[in-house]
Amino acid sequence: MPHAHPSNSPPHRDVASRRERAFRALAAEESKFVAAMKRSHIALRAGEPVIEANAHISALYVVYEGWALRYRTLRSGARQILDFVLPGDWVGLPSVFFGSSGYSVRTLTPVTLWVLDPSRLRPLLREQPGLSWAFLKGRIAEQERADTRLALLGRLGASERIGYLLLELRDRLRARGLFRGQSGALPLDRALLADAVGLSRVHVLRAMRALRSRGLADLTDRILTIPSVRNLARFSGYPLK
Repeated sequence: MPHAHPSNSPPHRDVASRRERAFRALAAEESKFVAAMKRSHIALRAGEPVIEANAHISALYVVYEGWALRYRTLRSGARQILDFVLPGDWVGLPSVFFGSSGYSVRTLTPVTLWVLDPSRLRPLLREQPGLSWAFLKGRIAEQERADTRLALLGRLGASERIGYLLLELRDRLRARGLFRGQSGALPLDRALLADAVGLSRVHVLRAMRALRSRGLADLTDRILTIPSVRNLARFSGYPLK
């Protein structure tokens, strides 16, 4: 279980409103599902492990605030980022069902986690069909997103890969109320982008320069700006909803 650090917990009267903002990507029923399982919350600093690959954990988490990385370490020692974990995302589900997880999760920024009681998962799924449906729908949506990105990224050029990933993150952040208008905070550097799309840092630098020169996207001082979502989507092949 991650090591908890002291934090200023939100007063009880503020929890509902803060949960609504942080979990905006969750359906109302799934938010109730999470609240029913919560037993505590913990705060972690940037760069700390949440779960380690192949290690059994006795807790289930949902990210309340902050960013984390879900990744695998390859035999060569290289890191492949599988996904960026954002507020409202679950952490540790494979361990609950299979005893351990094949990937690791580490914080990218300071993170607050809600610690859920995994023993409550099965009873809630059995007793609350509405909550069960919302939970299942959320997990399927996550898998569809991951599958689509995996299928497309291997067929795209460097600039298209970066553009696709930036649009995906923009949509996920926008659903959480964390990306407004053309710009939003994106705590990523070239190394993280490279590990997420399977490129070298040099290729990422060139790709970002190409996107900027075309007026499609700019990432400066960890602020992402996308002047035209439609233009970047047309360039990268990202499916607009």
